[in-house]
Amino acid sequence: MTPSAIVMACLGLIIFLFYFAFERSHPKASELVLVAQLCALSISARAIFSFVPYFNPVLAIIMLSGLVLGSRKGFLIGSLTAFGSNFIFGQGPWTLYQMVSWGLAGVIFGLLGFFKIVSRGDWRGRDFVIASVAASVSIVFITGPLADLSGVFMFGVNDLKSLKALLAGGFVLNLSLAASTIVTFLVAARAFLFALGRACRRETA
Repeated sequence: MTPSAIVMACLGLIIFLFYFAFERSHPKASELVLVAQLCALSISARAIFSFVPYFNPVLAIIMLSGLVLGSRKGFLIGSLTAFGSNFIFGQGPWTLYQMVSWGLAGVIFGLLGFFKIVSRGDWRGRDFVIASVAASVSIVFITGPLADLSGVFMFGVNDLKSLKALLAGGFVLNLSLAASTIVTFLVAARAFLFALGRACRRETA
């Protein structure tokens, strides 16, 4: 079994475990509808803003969704966004990397909400700063490099020097994604959190 196959198997296992945990939580139909709507929103955002150089709000939507709905749903939204949008941009071995990468973005912000590090409701200056720093660190050093590793399949990377070059090449794109996320937070986070919080309250009423 090749190292690439082992990595792919591990990624598939991670996805399965998160999906299994979500299924074991016995979600209501209204929860599934909300998750589906957020997936549709983030897929649409990725597709529409693909025409804008170095800007895409997709990770901001995933992160804010995870913040409000929790890590399990955050992973679900992130991974399904990658899977669904790749029917537009192309499916391949890289899809599993993107699914886990974007899913982890939702998980990280789900944990920030769970431990009340960042407010799930009306953001103040402190919330914006912490969320922006967390998003930047996550994208540039965790989720971005993980997604970049999919280049192992596309470019036939087979030595450490080539791997370093691959990750360095993705660094600029990850910085642009981090900047896009911060700008989206600044422009739309409060309205998005208000709308999503209202939908959650209506769901539990």
